[in-house]
Amino acid sequence: MKKLILVLTLIIAVPFLSFAAFPVNYDEKLDITTTDKSFDLKNNNSVTVSATRPLKPMQEFTLTYKFKNPNVKAVKFTSNMEMNMGRFEYDGTKLSDTEFTVKQILTKCMSGKTKWFTKAFITYNNGSSEEMYVFFDVK
Repeated sequence: MKKLILVLTLIIAVPFLSFAAFPVNYDEKLDITTTDKSFDLKNNNSVTVSATRPLKPMQEFTLTYKFKNPNVKAVKFTSNMEMNMGRFEYDGTKLSDTEFTVKQILTKCMSGKTKWFTKAFITYNNGSSEEMYVFFDVK
């Protein structure tokens, strides 16, 4: 009976423990839950990140990245859903020389956590690249 209880406890606990560690450190300055924000980047550029709101689980939302300079070639987006819960990588859609957008749907986390991030992998026309993160609370 003790072995059965131990096995059942592990079956229940392991999925929740796997969600315990957030893969990147949350930074409130990068949180766009309630307001659009601008950020300085490399390559003499800056970006304003906006989102359709409210951000809700299982509802599509759009992130838009507007760059100051038209030196961005592509943007690939990754969210913290590497848990077999749905799609987590998206190629950005180029709307103009300075604007990229992506539509995402985030699930409701089984552990009850509501903080999510999206990583933008930015590739510049000169071949260099950088990553930037934005965070949001999906309730």
